[in-house]
Amino acid sequence: MKNLKLTKFNVFTMLLIPFVWIYELSVVAPILGSVAAAFPGASTFELQLIVIMPFFTSIPMSVIAGKLAKKYDKKNLILLGLFIYGVAGIVPFWAQTMNQILISRLITGIGVGLVLPLPNAMIAEYFTGTERQRMLGLATSVANIANVLDSIAVGFILLLGWNYPFLCFAVCLVIMVVAMFGLPKSPPSAQHVAAADQHLPSKNIPKIVYALVAFMTVNWIFFAFNIENMALFMTTENIGLPWMIGIAICLPGGASIISGAIFPEFYKKTKEYIVSISAAIFAAGYVVMAFTHSFETQSIANLLIGFGSGMLAPYILNLTSQRVEQAHRDAAYGFVTSGIHIGFLLAPFVQLIIQTTTGITSYRFLCEVSAGILIVFAIVAFYAAMKKSNQTAEEPTEVA
Repeated sequence: MKNLKLTKFNVFTMLLIPFVWIYELSVVAPILGSVAAAFPGASTFELQLIVIMPFFTSIPMSVIAGKLAKKYDKKNLILLGLFIYGVAGIVPFWAQTMNQILISRLITGIGVGLVLPLPNAMIAEYFTGTERQRMLGLATSVANIANVLDSIAVGFILLLGWNYPFLCFAVCLVIMVVAMFGLPKSPPSAQHVAAADQHLPSKNIPKIVYALVAFMTVNWIFFAFNIENMALFMTTENIGLPWMIGIAICLPGGASIISGAIFPEFYKKTKEYIVSISAAIFAAGYVVMAFTHSFETQSIANLLIGFGSGMLAPYILNLTSQRVEQAHRDAAYGFVTSGIHIGFLLAPFVQLIIQTTTGITSYRFLCEVSAGILIVFAIVAFYAAMKKSNQTAEEPTEVA
């Protein structure tokens, strides 16, 4: 923890950056129908690429950002990322061809990758203990608040034309200006650089980091299953009215906002059992979703899914700060936070594998499979936590 007293404006700015963590997805995903109408010659694959194209650059860039933070001020890297994010995000507003849109989206991912891991690394630098847990939970909440607001706002902006939602990326430039004045400097220390260069090369990143990347990826794959299938599920199953789709998509994010905000208190009470309890809540959401036939029960399912997933994300980020020593922490956050976009990128392919393997394409079946996997995971996590708790209780007390 750095010996620098942060102002409320500093803290506010740190929490403002996560507003654009998944902005590139939530702004663009709702407009694909309108883009298809504007470019009738575009294939379904090209339309899907508009959504996932940034992930091809944001994932490796997240890892690179963690390494760059060992040599450069994280504040400057974030400002650069926000600039690229905002400018490249707006460019498709003037696009005349699909290729122009796709290239702009690919460049957008470079900015996204720079912005994604560094706020968490700064939080780990400036906060410890419960305060760190609270900040990491709030960062996740802010990202989900943006997701909810985007889903609502884009629907109205889209009335102006398919290209107008791309102007929403100007928010990145506004946040960049705020960050210029409000984000504290975060240069790497001389000891940090020396340790990283001499004793701790990137190839020696702790193995726990790769496990945390996998954990983060799996969490977001299961979360993405729900978000990416919601509109089609409600339409084909005649659940609710068309205007309710936006509300349904907002609910998991809304629940994640709450879970992120109460994460420190929840963690304090559940301790080792937080993973098993969160996974069980996550699974319960998919069980309800698999059998729902009304908007009311579907809403309950969405809230459970959002709460369970939303509690796991800050837990993984907090675990990263606990298990990774400071000299490796910036790089570790680069790896771990890339799991968010890896999850969104892999979700459609994982769903396709399940459908191809089983021959069953219904979303209800996907919910049943998701629930089953999450239940097994919750049970394994429960026994692991119980074993760890028993071992801790059996450890002899050291006598002074």
